Amino acid sequence: MSEIEKHDGIGGMNADAGSSAPQVIAVASGKGGVGKTYLSLQLAARAASRGKRVLLMDADLGLANADVMLGISAPRTIHDVLHGECSLQDIVMPTDHGFDILPGGSGLHELTSLGIAHQQLVLDEMSSLGADYDQVIIDTGAGIGDNVLYFASASESVLIVLTPDPTSLTDAYALIKVLSRQRDTDHFMVVVNQADEVEAQIVFRRLLSVADRYLDVHLDFIGHMDHAPVVRRAIQSQAIFAQSDKLPASLQASLNILLDRPRETRRSGGLRFFWEHSLHAALHAPEAAPAAGGLS
Repeated sequence: MSEIEKHDGIGGMNADAGSSAPQVIAVASGKGGVGKTYLSLQLAARAASRGKRVLLMDADLGLANADVMLGISAPRTIHDVLHGECSLQDIVMPTDHGFDILPGGSGLHELTSLGIAHQQLVLDEMSSLGADYDQVIIDTGAGIGDNVLYFASASESVLIVLTPDPTSLTDAYALIKVLSRQRDTDHFMVVVNQADEVEAQIVFRRLLSVADRYLDVHLDFIGHMDHAPVVRRAIQSQAIFAQSDKLPASLQASLNILLDRPRETRRSGGLRFFWEHSLHAALHAPEAAPAAGGLS
């Protein structure tokens, strides 16, 4: 079912796909350090520049860093919400780049694996909060932890970010393998970072080859992000939007392709639909999940 498909010139999101509900995109990776959070932030800013009401949720709970990249300090985080000290609405922070951010907690081990009760709390809060936005971008953690699977499974679509590093490729496959068994869709979007166009195509074809052999999924190649010193400098200086006009053309193209895609009509229905589906899957999951440690 898989194929290399690069969308071009698609005119906006499908209004028939639950137009009253926000579009929910989870950005995930099998391995950390592949540029997932940077891409999430740039996607949020690009969507906001198009007039969308955008919420970026930092769902890398326990190791959240989106606010750090923005150079802002969050007085409250999801940790406070889960302890009943405030609501999600109370911790939402506006940014100078047209989108709002929902900060996660950092350095708190208890956040690394939400229990069913806390998942239900987040569901209830997000069902209300999400109504204020056109687009919700969920920056998940790396790997195949419970939180990652929960947020990714509860999203309308999933974007997998990887690099040419062999371990990144292996971990991306493992993530797709686990998610394909948990989600009710077989479609995944893929962006290759730290690679030129030729290298990105090679990496994607390797991933596609093993996925075609062992999984029943459709991988959609969105694009790539070139090595760019300006990106590294921006991250280090906590000013990732300071030189937006100098973003690599490959990154700008990937962002536009992501935003021009039609919505996943088969998964329309809003945040509550997605997250209730995820909760149902969690409650009825077998005690021993299938292993996903190798390319098989």
